[in-house]
Amino acid sequence: MADDQDRTVPLPENSEPQQPGGEVTPAAEPAPGSAPEPTPTAPSAASPTPPPPPAPGQDQPAQPYQPAAPYGQPQQPVAPGQPFNPYGQPAPGYYQQPAKSGKATGALVCGIFAILLAWAPLFGIILGIVAIVLAVKAVKEAGKDGKATGGKVCGIIGIVLSVLSFILYLVIGFGAMAYIAANPGSVTVVDNAPYSDSNSGLAATEDEKQAEAVAQAELDKLKNQDPAFVQQLAAQLDAEFADSAGYSLAELGVDPVAFVQWLLADFDYQLDGTYTSSDGTGTTYADVTMRDVYAFAGAFMTDATAFSRSTEAGSMDEAAVKAKLGELFNAAMEKTTDTTETYIGVDLVKQGDAWVVDEESWSDETELLFGNL
Repeated sequence: MADDQDRTVPLPENSEPQQPGGEVTPAAEPAPGSAPEPTPTAPSAASPTPPPPPAPGQDQPAQPYQPAAPYGQPQQPVAPGQPFNPYGQPAPGYYQQPAKSGKATGALVCGIFAILLAWAPLFGIILGIVAIVLAVKAVKEAGKDGKATGGKVCGIIGIVLSVLSFILYLVIGFGAMAYIAANPGSVTVVDNAPYSDSNSGLAATEDEKQAEAVAQAELDKLKNQDPAFVQQLAAQLDAEFADSAGYSLAELGVDPVAFVQWLLADFDYQLDGTYTSSDGTGTTYADVTMRDVYAFAGAFMTDATAFSRSTEAGSMDEAAVKAKLGELFNAAMEKTTDTTETYIGVDLVKQGDAWVVDEESWSDETELLFGNL
């Protein structure tokens, strides 16, 4: 019994706690001369017992090896939807630069033009208002911006300068009017016209007086219904109507002279100046009032077209059709009494010392006045 007590029980080579799975790591051998350590008891499954403290003079037992996580793998589980950081540091929030608004640039451009056009108050004020509105919208959309601020400031400056310009113009205008009213003889009106006008305040030359008298005599033939002129115009209109309609006025039973007299019933004119040049040509202008030949032609063509499409026209012979068209022509004269105003020019040429009407030009002019049938 005494021998059993004197025997010492060897300790395990490693004093570390037993790893899960039942394997025991041998403890280190005791140093010579040291007291024997008690045999460790096996840890219970319920509560693991920590290893005993090392004996005096012994080193701290080594910790069991813990394998490191593979490189690039998270140390802790990553929640779904969270950014992954392989270095274990928290991922910083993504910074998004605020979107820039094109209205800021527009505000700056309008503001600059508002200043440049301040001498034209209306344009300056409009551009200034637009610049301010665009600047406010740009700030609401993309936050404060240097261009938006500059546009707003320039817009305000442009409006102020435009208002000042308008006030200045008013002051200058009223000042000039007051000066002219106080000094009526201080302003002289100069007419720089390169020609003289017989109806203006300038004295007409002798050539202009002679040319105007010739043109006035020709217009008087229309106003006074000169018989020779009426016959000439009647023949001209009869031929033109035959070219366009296929029948002359006489064939329809219409008197061409009576038609010309109807056209000239309300004819009147007012001279508007005569101008001559050194090459022996001149023109007299006049405002003319006369029967509206276009209204007459429209009324006649409307009635004639309706007749041609009627069943009555299909049952008539050529003579009856001509007579019916003549009736419609005369009816159109009776119901058309409208007058119109126009502007004509009587061209003249100088032959020797006398002025005469240019017949070719006058024929074209009368055709425009009366020949559109």
